Amino acid sequence: MTLVKLENFYPDYREDSFELDDIKNFTIYAEGDDKVGFLSDILVDEQTGQFRYLVVNSGFWIFGKQVLLPIAYADIHYTEK
Repeated sequence: MTLVKLENFYPDYREDSFELDDIKNFTIYAEGDDKVGFLSDILVDEQTGQFRYLVVNSGFWIFGKQVLLPIAYADIHYTEK
């Protein structure tokens, strides 16, 4: 299984999203509504097109870290971003 960034797999995903907001930069919360960071990218399985991991930026500028969140553990509420 080869993982690629969303833009590399589907470059026009923003234009084809039916005028919805870009999912990137959504705020990420842990259980208990504690803010963890924001979504910086999505890793996609190149063969199937399925989302596999969310890349979460956990801080500001150089002090933050990027961590992978398996999509199975994500609970996305699009209307709340």
